[in-house]
Amino acid sequence: MNRIDRLTAMILRLQAHRHVTALEFSEHFEISERTVFRDIKALGEAGIPIGFEKDKGYYIVDGYYVPPIMFSKEEAGAILLAGKLLERQGDKSLVDQYDQALTKVRAVLKTSSQDYLHELDKHIEIIPSSRSLNSVEDKFLMDIKNAVVSKRVLKFEYFANYSGTYSERTVEPLGICHYSNHWHLIAHCQMRDAVRDFRTDRITKLITLDEEFDPSIREDFKDHIFELTPAQELEEVKLLFTTQVARYLSDQKYYYGMIEECNTDEGIEMTFMVGEMEYFARWLLMYTSSVRVLESDRLKRLMQELTESLAEQYLVKENF
Repeated sequence: MNRIDRLTAMILRLQAHRHVTALEFSEHFEISERTVFRDIKALGEAGIPIGFEKDKGYYIVDGYYVPPIMFSKEEAGAILLAGKLLERQGDKSLVDQYDQALTKVRAVLKTSSQDYLHELDKHIEIIPSSRSLNSVEDKFLMDIKNAVVSKRVLKFEYFANYSGTYSERTVEPLGICHYSNHWHLIAHCQMRDAVRDFRTDRITKLITLDEEFDPSIREDFKDHIFELTPAQELEEVKLLFTTQVARYLSDQKYYYGMIEECNTDEGIEMTFMVGEMEYFARWLLMYTSSVRVLESDRLKRLMQELTESLAEQYLVKENF
């Protein structure tokens, strides 16, 4: 990135954040902090009113706004692709807001870029997988996000799937995260006096209370997320699928950790990075003799144990 582009990007970053430290600039643009200081000075000399607060960083003085920035056709195309993916992920509560944002992006494009985006839109289709769609609308996701930012207490009715019952909860929203194809609210539950995880599509009758809370006295919601997704060691596995079966794996192979595949005279060789080996082995059982383990002694042993167990259960013993 040349200096002119970097200075422009620095202005945009200052416009988008309340404060930006020299270290953040340095790491983002991969430049030294001394270069950051020179760039900030250059921006000031160019008439950009940049202030500085100790322990917080640089900021653009209130009242100053950068003139509208034109998007390139490539940038607009990337935004369009992101919207297509968003629609297929089933985050219905966000789609309307995204469409409005994209309309504003289209409005500031040059005519040639608008034509490019229109033509690109006609030639994009995202094929959903059975595991990526969530047909249930998160009615209150926007309200939850606003409460997280404003530090306001929420009160809602919650459906517990395991018991099939509804309960009323009053919580202090600490953050939201997306995993297992659903949005989750991580909040301090006043009834349980502990941090709890609530799937947002199971929340009903939500209201935002006037009561505020101090999140600094609560557990960091990210600590809770790390507990949900513990680090695990991955083991490399190489398999050989018959060509006939390989064509039907579709996106399953990516779900189970495939990182590489190649055609051979014997079939399709695939390399996987596997964490839960027994779970992976049970998946392979459905392909019977159409798959062979090439590399992974551990997986070979597991497959042998599972097939022997099946044989013992279903083998018909003759009575003499």
